[in-house]
Amino acid sequence: MLRPETIMIQENLAGYCRTGKEDDIPGLTPGRLPHYKRLVNNVVFGTIGQAFPIARKVLNDNEWTYLLHNFFVEHDAQTPILWKLPYEFFRYVEDQDYASELKKPWLNDLLWFEWLEIEVYMMPDHVHGKYSEKGDPITDPVVVNMDSKLIRLQYPVHLYPVKEVESKAGDYYLFVYREMESGTVRFLNLSPLYVRLLDLLMQDESKAASTHIPRLSSEYKLADKEALKRQINNFIKQMLKSGLVLGFRK
Repeated sequence: MLRPETIMIQENLAGYCRTGKEDDIPGLTPGRLPHYKRLVNNVVFGTIGQAFPIARKVLNDNEWTYLLHNFFVEHDAQTPILWKLPYEFFRYVEDQDYASELKKPWLNDLLWFEWLEIEVYMMPDHVHGKYSEKGDPITDPVVVNMDSKLIRLQYPVHLYPVKEVESKAGDYYLFVYREMESGTVRFLNLSPLYVRLLDLLMQDESKAASTHIPRLSSEYKLADKEALKRQINNFIKQMLKSGLVLGFRK
């Protein structure tokens, strides 16, 4: 266990690296403090910049530096794991409502979108159990790729350049998933109907798509159940090819 005076020295050094304000730090060679600050800043700012390349590109240098500086000075990081720090940056920007201050209403969605690629890539492998690549998309229960996130965005930052998204506010659904073999993270834009279908399938993997057709027909006021069945059949076949659906539970 560290002694109290050691903890105090560490906290003072960390405080200087964050704020640039010097406290009495015993044992340091005069003139070395700026080097510690530079090294720590390079690591933290570099990690966040690499996590949000699109945000870094669309924000000007003053805006980006302003966000980084305020985050580093004001936010007490909760994680000791470096790759998770960008998530805290995203939440800090969201909680402090910098989107309003900078007049960039799409900023929170953009940061979330970029962070999710990291989160899904790094999440532990889900155990999907045994399944077959052959089956009937309607009558056989399907196995949805659970190494994934299903989210709703207000701005379609995954579809258009940010200069165009402000006028396109609405409800956009995005399925972010990791390919089983390659580990590549993919993004799939989905309609509300397919989002609801996937949500139902993921809630209970023992039920086939056929059991959800009456409910979907009622909720989305689709009277032609046969047409809906064909639509769902084609969708699941496409998802099998893309890796969003892994196979069929037997």
